[in-house]
Amino acid sequence: MAGHRVAYVPAAELGNELFEAVDEKQLAKTISRYGRVDLLCTDELGHREHDRRGTS
Repeated sequence: MAGHRVAYVPAAELGNELFEAVDEKQLAKTISRYGRVDLLCTDELGHREHDRRGTS
């Protein structure tokens, strides 16, 4: 309503997407895409098992 760009991504999906981007050498492009939004909302931090690389 106020003209802000908002994105919602489940935390597990975001983590998986970032790890895949690393593997494909596309991390900068992926981060840039998320950097275009004004607010990035994530959820489900305690609901799913996450890749061990993201928890250390």
